[in-house]
Amino acid sequence: MMLFGVLWAAFAPLLLLAALAGLAWVFRRLAPGRLGWRGALLAAAIVLGAPLGWIWRQDAAAFQALCRAEGATIIREKAQADGILLTSGTSNSFGMRYLHSEGFAWMESNDIYKRGGFVRYARNDKGEITTTKIDAPTARYEVREVFEQKPNVGISRTLVLDRQSGRELARGSSLSFDGGRLKWVFGAWGVGSCPSARDDPAAFNAWYHLAKNTLR
Repeated sequence: MMLFGVLWAAFAPLLLLAALAGLAWVFRRLAPGRLGWRGALLAAAIVLGAPLGWIWRQDAAAFQALCRAEGATIIREKAQADGILLTSGTSNSFGMRYLHSEGFAWMESNDIYKRGGFVRYARNDKGEITTTKIDAPTARYEVREVFEQKPNVGISRTLVLDRQSGRELARGSSLSFDGGRLKWVFGAWGVGSCPSARDDPAAFNAWYHLAKNTLR
């Protein structure tokens, strides 16, 4: 099933070519003396492309409106911290980047093996990650990663919070567009993101490295 999804995402637009050829064939059959293959293909492209383009532009515009509503990454206040409390569904996997590449020496998070428990991950002198069970988190600063699914759009928000005062030090968002109503037509060629690592690397890095830029 996963392989099918990957192949569909990559090659879904080929179905448009098949539909284009089929529609052009129909036009040729309906007007054999007036339409050559070039004219039939052009007519088919207009008939297919106009509604598909209109739908995609509507969905893409709605996505861009969400991007503007979320706003740019913002750091209201900076602090210094060697470790953090990470509240995230990926704390023991992708969240390890905070130790490997974001400059933190240790990180506390929920224990995925014990409901209501906590663990501390730390880098030792050899660069290895050690795991220690703890009764409660001690970090002053929390990095909270929250995911929200909206129609056709996924929103990943990162918040940096002072657990003592309750203040929000920084926040940023990354939005992903799944292609909207035409995702099964365009596959991977209709998706998008903001901020985009390709189109706006500075904005993407500001979100991706938000915790480091705020606390290191």
